Amino acid sequence: MIIFLNMINKIKNLIIKFLQSTQKFTGSDNIYIAKNGTYLLIGNIISIIASFLLSIAFAQLLPKETYGQYRYILSISAIIAILSLQGINKAIIPSVAKGFENTIKQAFKTKIKWGIIGSLISIIVAGYFWTQNQPELTISLLIIAVFLPLFKAGEIYQSYLDGKKLFGKRVSFTTIIQIISSLLLFGGLLLTKNLIILVLIYFCSYSLLRLFFFLRTIRKFKPNTNNDTQLIRYGKHLSLMETIGTIAGQLDSILLFNFIGAEQLAIYSYAVLTVDYARTPLQIIQEIAVPKLTTRSNEEIKKYLPKKLIQITFLILIGIGIYFFLAPWFYNTFYPQYTDSITYSRLFALTLLVFPMSMITLTLYTKNKTKELYKINTYVPIVQLISTIILVPILGILGAIIAKLASQFFYFFIAIFYFKKL
Repeated sequence: MIIFLNMINKIKNLIIKFLQSTQKFTGSDNIYIAKNGTYLLIGNIISIIASFLLSIAFAQLLPKETYGQYRYILSISAIIAILSLQGINKAIIPSVAKGFENTIKQAFKTKIKWGIIGSLISIIVAGYFWTQNQPELTISLLIIAVFLPLFKAGEIYQSYLDGKKLFGKRVSFTTIIQIISSLLLFGGLLLTKNLIILVLIYFCSYSLLRLFFFLRTIRKFKPNTNNDTQLIRYGKHLSLMETIGTIAGQLDSILLFNFIGAEQLAIYSYAVLTVDYARTPLQIIQEIAVPKLTTRSNEEIKKYLPKKLIQITFLILIGIGIYFFLAPWFYNTFYPQYTDSITYSRLFALTLLVFPMSMITLTLYTKNKTKELYKINTYVPIVQLISTIILVPILGILGAIIAKLASQFFYFFIAIFYFKKL
């Protein structure tokens, strides 16, 4: 046993020495990245597998028409959820990293209050669908009204754990939530094709599980009594500046549903779905970077970040090339009902090239550059909104993807502009 432990320690020391030796080349804290990135990578792999298996179940068991309606409901709920102040989630990470841990309680109460306003809006939208003689959509919106406050407020535990650099715990909690919710949805798909039941399972499971882990988090990792007096104000600013972006991000689905129907929306959803699988692990870089960016000076960031962005972009470009050739095989194997999505998915994959620029936006978040963030989060979504409104009625799915590409590459240039001014 002693020999085995000594061997483990030797291997561990060799890995640490290797990571230390590569830090000069990469210009980053590789030990920190390896330690926390491993947790996030494992969590994201599990998340992708769960989402992937569920997407196969949706493709195999649910008619395109119903799946299109399901995606339509989720898009409407995302817009209504703007009122739950999603920006507070981002604001709490640097706040907790600086030692203001009691902000988690402030944030939860505030999000509940604003989420109730979202519930009232959801009831109004349900009333509209009732006048249009669409009972399934009506009841679905009423379900959203019931669960929205907890659905959005409960997830605040993730930001708290990220701020404390407890990535392993955060990954464990979120993974358990996703696995349980996915299993419940899969069970629902086996038993019924009813839209209302599926929407109920989705919102009920996520709301109750998030509440459970929020309570577990504050019990196990008790926050101190330090409050950040600027948190709610800054969180509201972030929420406001993300409003147009959220609307722009969901408007394509809403327009596609209303102009060309639920089936075409389903095809579009599966076109972007596979690319989002690639986007999920890329977000690991963002999640482990926030606490580090918070404590670094502007001069340090401007010195090392550009090199990292070039390295990441090069790797993404290789990944896009591989995906271009594998996409037909992937869809024919796993989503044979959605082979019409292949061409659109290949085109949409180009949006990944702009992902490294999100690191610049993260830098602005951690440095509380509210004015610059307002401009980025206003100009870019406006470009997407205008492009979507013009192109979707004319070109349908292709128009939605071109609109996303246009806004993403505009974002590329504006992010560089404000980074230089940092």
